[in-house]
Amino acid sequence: MNAVVPTRTITVPRGASTIERASIRLAGAMTRWAMRRAERREDRRERMLVAIQEQQTRKIDPHATDHLLAPLGVRRR
Repeated sequence: MNAVVPTRTITVPRGASTIERASIRLAGAMTRWAMRRAERREDRRERMLVAIQEQQTRKIDPHATDHLLAPLGVRRR
């Protein structure tokens, strides 16, 4: 997660019309939505990278043990 913390303090210029105030509120809501979406995407990406790394480390060559024991004269399976 990012350490960015958006504040909800919005400065509305004096004499702003209803449409201007609504558009400022809408922009704030869209920004918060985009920030949450980006954080969820980043969390999902991190979880996927961890899962992929676990899968890759679990893959073990079944014949690796045989190859290591061959120089010692131990028969293969």
